[in-house]
Amino acid sequence: MDATDLDTFVDALIDDLTPVPAPDEGRTLFHLLDCPRRVIDEQPLLAVLVAAVTARNLLDHVVAQAVAAAERAGIPARKHLRSGADLLTSLGVAPGAAHRAARVGRAAHTLPALTQLQRLGGVGIEFADAVGKGVAHINNRVPLSDEDRAGVVTTLMIQTTPSGVGKKAREIAIAKAATAPQDDGTVPVAENSDLNDMTVVQTDDGRVAVSLDLDALTGEELLAALDPLCRPVPLPDGTSDPRSTGRRRADAFGQIMRTYLSGSQRPMSGGVLPHVTLIRPAAPGFVDTLGFTGPITASTADLITCDSTVGLVTVDGAGAPLDVGRAERLFTPAIRKGLAVRDGGCAHPGCGRPVSWCDAHHITPWSSGGGTSLDNGVLLCRLHHTAVHHGGWQVYLGADRHPWFIPPHDPAGPEPAHLRSHNRRTMTDLPTAA
Repeated sequence: MDATDLDTFVDALIDDLTPVPAPDEGRTLFHLLDCPRRVIDEQPLLAVLVAAVTARNLLDHVVAQAVAAAERAGIPARKHLRSGADLLTSLGVAPGAAHRAARVGRAAHTLPALTQLQRLGGVGIEFADAVGKGVAHINNRVPLSDEDRAGVVTTLMIQTTPSGVGKKAREIAIAKAATAPQDDGTVPVAENSDLNDMTVVQTDDGRVAVSLDLDALTGEELLAALDPLCRPVPLPDGTSDPRSTGRRRADAFGQIMRTYLSGSQRPMSGGVLPHVTLIRPAAPGFVDTLGFTGPITASTADLITCDSTVGLVTVDGAGAPLDVGRAERLFTPAIRKGLAVRDGGCAHPGCGRPVSWCDAHHITPWSSGGGTSLDNGVLLCRLHHTAVHHGGWQVYLGADRHPWFIPPHDPAGPEPAHLRSHNRRTMTDLPTAA
């Protein structure tokens, strides 16, 4: 079988999926899928599912093997591509699926039992990739002989899901590392930075999922950096911080990133210091986007444009830049110094995080005509900056030229008492203070 035979199979399948009126006899695959008959078509549908899954597994195997063969033949390099994964991407395959196929294809010769099952259509590419990564995970920690590798593959293939394979691989790695003899020059697994790994994936809903596997020292440095930043912050009324431990840890990690991006002593990227880039269309009807993660709401765009670590690029309807810069919309160092003296840190009631952790927030947004001045600014940590933009909190400058806060409330109900900024929380209008 060659490409001609595969083309013939594809053409026949396309023909059978082409919409046509349903005949009394000789129903095609289209009719079975588009208008199945209850009970009568139950067995045919199940048979199609089984055959289609097997065919998918076989075709995924062909793709993985073909891209590995293309790499061995030097085809990507002759097409000025870096790898077989790039070759697949150029053919319309999603980047994640392309890299997975290339991984599985490269590992096939080291996992003969698994490859044999793939040739029979009995194993999907996702499962094969999980087994390959599991074997690599174990081998990086404890070198495996061919016999050990075959035994590990058999053990991993008993699992029912890719996530189960990964969990079992970690268990095997820990057990083998504990019983393996240690040479004098061997670096313990826990301290081996060569095993460090970080995965960053944008999810279907636009969020970013990160996983880390760090050596003990790097992990200690991470925990030491997070510790002072993820402590609970009581609410203004004294109740405990409602954020979960995971949420506080994530907020702390974000603060570390913002502190890094606001510093000047960091490596350059493309000739400039790296920072968050907000792309804002000049024409109405288009949404703001971020350089890496894509579209965002207007509220989040207003939040991040308060900060000097964000670059603003205005584009036309075709995406061509019209303007790059800020044109006086940032709080200058002199104004920030004045805000620091007035607010003493995060001004939100009950917070008081240090000035260095704070954004300078426009009380009246720049996009609504608000100026960049001491009387239109307030210092807020990112947690409470987000609460103002997304959480219903309001802030205004009082007659005393200090920030006052209004908690979230139902507009149809009574307005709650206005709260002083954090560093003025002990002040009172009564003759004597508590």
